[in-house]
Amino acid sequence: MNITVVGTGIMGSGIARVLASKGFAVTAWNRTIERAQPLEADGVHVEADLTKAVANAEIIAIVVFDADSVLDVLSKSYEHAPANAIWVQMSTIGAEGSKRVSEFASAHQLRLVETMMMGSKDQANSSQLILIGGGEQALFDAAAPFVEAISQKLVHCGPKVGDGTAVKLACNLWLGCITAAACQSVKVLERQHVNPQLFLDVIAGGTSDSPYAHIKGGKAIANDYAPQFEVAALEKDLGLMKSVMESVGFRDDLLSLVLDLYAQSDGKGHAHDDISAVATSFE
Repeated sequence: MNITVVGTGIMGSGIARVLASKGFAVTAWNRTIERAQPLEADGVHVEADLTKAVANAEIIAIVVFDADSVLDVLSKSYEHAPANAIWVQMSTIGAEGSKRVSEFASAHQLRLVETMMMGSKDQANSSQLILIGGGEQALFDAAAPFVEAISQKLVHCGPKVGDGTAVKLACNLWLGCITAAACQSVKVLERQHVNPQLFLDVIAGGTSDSPYAHIKGGKAIANDYAPQFEVAALEKDLGLMKSVMESVGFRDDLLSLVLDLYAQSDGKGHAHDDISAVATSFE
């Protein structure tokens, strides 16, 4: 199967490497092509011309930052891709962005689904992503080799592009909250000169435990903010959820508080650090 990965940031590069390691013919394109070139060492063909990158693709995975970027990719490349190619929109672009993308796909008769990702760098590099899907089941069936190669499971949320996005934003709200809570617990113990690892030891194995608390709490303890999921990316996602809440008349008190904490970390220079850098907002 010929697969093209459009966008080789943290997630896209991990997906491309995994696919190549499993024997797929993988082509990668990135707006800044120099960032894609290291993938050549992993058996990925790096193509600087987007139209050539999609020319022979059976699956085209779009892993970029926002809706405008997705639409830019689609508008510049759809005429050059095979008519039966399946476009897999993997970027978190919100309800309005998903609507725009879906309308474009419909207008140009593109076979498009969305598969939002739960997981970060480590999961992308180890085929352990959880995919949150929206779109026609028949297209997911056709894309099954791709889905199975990069993920531990797919949760199909509905027949429309946008159904997966709604669930993804709710999941990222939860991630933002649990990360901020874990990091605050760590930092308040440090302020009291108590070993913060004790917090993680206590919750381990209990009903209140979460692997994510250990991952992000551990990074906060170590002051290790090497990016797995960047602060700027989560701010974008939380902002998209805030827009959804406003559109349906839903209270956003907690979301607004959490978003402000990440904005404070961003203001301290951590926009491109891991979301565990929210710990710096408590210092």
